[in-house]
Amino acid sequence: MKPYTYAFLAAAAACGLASAAETAYTTPVGYVTHTLGANQFNLLGLTVHQPTIAAGVLDAESSTSVTDTEVNFGTLLTAGSSYVLELGDGTIQEITAWSGSVLTTPDDITGSVVPSTTTYKLRKASTIADVFGATNNVANLGADSDGSFTGTDFILVLNASGNFETIYYFDDGAGTTGWFDDQGNPADTKRIIYTDGFYVKRAPGSSKTLVVSGEIKATQSSGALNSGFNYVSSVAPTGLTLGTSGLEAYLAPDTDGSFTGTDLLFIQDGGISYTAYYFNDGAGTTGWFDDQGNPAEALKLEGGFLIKAASGPKPFVLDVPTSYDSL
Repeated sequence: MKPYTYAFLAAAAACGLASAAETAYTTPVGYVTHTLGANQFNLLGLTVHQPTIAAGVLDAESSTSVTDTEVNFGTLLTAGSSYVLELGDGTIQEITAWSGSVLTTPDDITGSVVPSTTTYKLRKASTIADVFGATNNVANLGADSDGSFTGTDFILVLNASGNFETIYYFDDGAGTTGWFDDQGNPADTKRIIYTDGFYVKRAPGSSKTLVVSGEIKATQSSGALNSGFNYVSSVAPTGLTLGTSGLEAYLAPDTDGSFTGTDLLFIQDGGISYTAYYFNDGAGTTGWFDDQGNPAEALKLEGGFLIKAASGPKPFVLDVPTSYDSL
């Protein structure tokens, strides 16, 4: 059974947003349906996204900030939320602080910014409540009612340290409801950054569906790989393949059949198993292959997948299909 189906709205939605040129923007939107298989960990990725709420040209930069003098982020953005800054070269920053026309960046991104030239978009970072519904009304995951976790579904989301946090929905049947982490802390606002893969663990029973709607991101995305397993999202909802992903420029290839130092990409097979893929640039034979040596250039990247990096940290850039150029 195919784990993802897609449907896109016929018309692009006009989004009210701030921009330096006061330009009216339209952005393609749609929705993605994920199948959540029962009695297994389902690896997912967000591939449609929160609306663009600010866009324009950056006027200034420093090692800790970027500035758009045409926008007052202090009045536009909501305290307590976080936002994702996107630059055209794929640079992404999670923004949690701002003042006036200045966004504070967690990393020095001066190498990606040319004042008065570099364009940007800003989106709210999706939260558990955004994706699954504040009342668990989107996928209707199995809730915990008494602390026993019998029949409970749960979500595993990466935190800033690269570790998974467990999120579940509590409903005691007597009016106490909400999303919590495994320490009992409220988790409605727990963020899911769209470059990260995440898991939904379903209890035994029947499969469920998760429908996520939002904008289509038409530009590449960047990130960093650490040594070992990395949980990655395709970001693009459909049309991306191993051969068009651009990942071969950043992953260590196999050159001699030994797989020594080779980076591997794993895709869930719709159940509990995964297939490994690698890029071969040996003499006379180049391209993506599966672990049985079968060509895999056309394999679709849809949703979440794993990259096992032989070393790190190291950067990577994930492309979008060339067809997105016209969106």
